[in-house]
Amino acid sequence: MSKAGFLRERGFLGPIGDDLPSLIPLLFALMMFFYVFTSAWNAFDTKNSVFNDALAALNVGNAIKGNNYLRGISTFEERCSEAMSNKRVKFIAGLLPLSTGPGQSFSEVKLETLEADFFSDGEQKFFCTNIPEDSGERPSLESKGLIMRSFPVALEFKNSATGTFYVRPMLLVVVTWR
Repeated sequence: MSKAGFLRERGFLGPIGDDLPSLIPLLFALMMFFYVFTSAWNAFDTKNSVFNDALAALNVGNAIKGNNYLRGISTFEERCSEAMSNKRVKFIAGLLPLSTGPGQSFSEVKLETLEADFFSDGEQKFFCTNIPEDSGERPSLESKGLIMRSFPVALEFKNSATGTFYVRPMLLVVVTWR
């Protein structure tokens, strides 16, 4: 029997053919590694997005409340224009009056009637938003990434006739969504 015939009878497959059984588990392991890595990255990215939206809601609230003391509608409007620079999320914000004496109680905050409940001082309303009025886009409970935060603030009222002023506790409500 010749040497060439002997090699054909043994089933020689070549250098890659002999290693094929060991390459299949290696390829499977690489596929599993990249699948797990991609899944972990997507979970991290989702949590990071939610965290950044929460930070954006806090940034809007901090821009409007400042040092928790508002000297009237002009101060509120200045801080509102500063808050409008936040383009990450859409928001509405405004002041709700808190109870100041016996027999008064604070009503609950309802998302559906929030804009109507915001405090107004005569013809001026303490309301701030970064969405156009004609867009008709308002938050609902189904809005993606809806976040609602409230901050206590003090609002100064001046009586120009007598020169006196008083401070009333208010609640700054900020609602953000995507």
